[in-house]
Amino acid sequence: MSDWQEAEQRVERAHELYERGRWEEAVSELRRAIEINPNISAWYFNLGLTLDMMERFEEALSAYQHALEIDPDDLELLVAAGADCVRTGQYRPSIRFFERAESIDPSFEPCYCNRIVAYGELGDHERAEEMFYLARQYREKCPICYFNMGASLFARGIYDKALWCWRQVLEIEPDYPQVHARMADVHWAKGQLPEARRHLIEELRSDPGNVDTLLDLGELLMEMDQRTAAAEKFRQVLDLDPEECTAHYQLGILAAGESDFRQALEKFKFVLARDSHFGGAHLQIARIYYRIKNRAEALHHANCELSQRDLDEQNLLELGHLFMDLDQLDSAQIAFRRLLEANPRNADARHSLAVSMLLAGRLDEGVAQCKLALKIQPKYMLAMSNLALAYLSKRDCVRARYWLREALDIAPDDPQLRQISQRLRLESLRVHTLALPAMFRRLIRKALRRRDHSGRVGNSGKSGFNSVKHGPGG
Repeated sequence: MSDWQEAEQRVERAHELYERGRWEEAVSELRRAIEINPNISAWYFNLGLTLDMMERFEEALSAYQHALEIDPDDLELLVAAGADCVRTGQYRPSIRFFERAESIDPSFEPCYCNRIVAYGELGDHERAEEMFYLARQYREKCPICYFNMGASLFARGIYDKALWCWRQVLEIEPDYPQVHARMADVHWAKGQLPEARRHLIEELRSDPGNVDTLLDLGELLMEMDQRTAAAEKFRQVLDLDPEECTAHYQLGILAAGESDFRQALEKFKFVLARDSHFGGAHLQIARIYYRIKNRAEALHHANCELSQRDLDEQNLLELGHLFMDLDQLDSAQIAFRRLLEANPRNADARHSLAVSMLLAGRLDEGVAQCKLALKIQPKYMLAMSNLALAYLSKRDCVRARYWLREALDIAPDDPQLRQISQRLRLESLRVHTLALPAMFRRLIRKALRRRDHSGRVGNSGKSGFNSVKHGPGG
């Protein structure tokens, strides 16, 4: 048998293996065929398709690039390479592949519909929408177009139009994957939790082993306070993938919520043993040690969390609050400032930074941050009450009275505001006192740091200084 015949037979065998789902063996056969004859672009293309099925996208992209060296004008290759650039976060290079395809054949619709994702991920939603309309000139009913356009609309918070796009997908192709999961995201964002749950269950009917959907459903059930059902979903995930870190982490959150700290610590430490950079794991351990009054371990794990590069906003906010509980105000401010660098319009972080400054005695800086928080969220009652306390501690009773009235307009029955009012009347009578009474200093410290402590360790809901609402936006 000649080398050429051997290579052809290996490619035929790879095709059979691919059809039977034996992708690793198919890859091996294709690689050996390519070693014999490295000049056939179709073999690299088949290798890329097989690697895509295995979600080895960077290797697949390399295969497509080799194929393009042989056949640089192949439209299918250009789009496949662009798609894998998107999957690996290389959005600008992906656009170049799609633009190359457009230059060869402007009527080739996939070069537009796939670019919607790239522009959307880059935040250029106007160009994403332009690609959507261009694609529809060549193919009116493309489910990929509507799916990708829905994602762009969702990212901008245009929820109803995103839902409309995803309904169009289902009309065109009822079994299109992940549509119900994305519709669940919209209802979840709108606070329509039962409807979100319905769509996630619908998604699982068509793809019962989808780990991401099971995790989403578990987290949604936690938010709905259906903790037993949530735990069952996370255990289903572990049946499919025993080392899935997010499932172990969430089971740790549930255990901590039941004050089963031993089980919770085991789960969080399991996660860190497999992924030392897993966001939130050190934070949860630190919160447990704080609860059981092990300050040294709490500080150690809080600092480990702070050293992580990529922390989401909620983890940074909770971490800052924990540092405040531990009287580490400088570290708390680092956490809040990191959050504000990523999102300057986070009113909770701005107010929390203000509180940490006020507690540190930096009254003017704290006042400035409170006012910035109110620019973002004008009805932020706690920021108003803290401004009243800050001005009271500066013996500026006029401004203190103004901010107290603003806070009382929002929460007239708030008991702590009534306490501040009483102290303000007392201070007005004692304007010549050299030092505030010790009881008043304690009131300031308590009020400045006020937030909802009713949630147990590991509460997955939003926590922060204004987690107890008093009226609209309070």
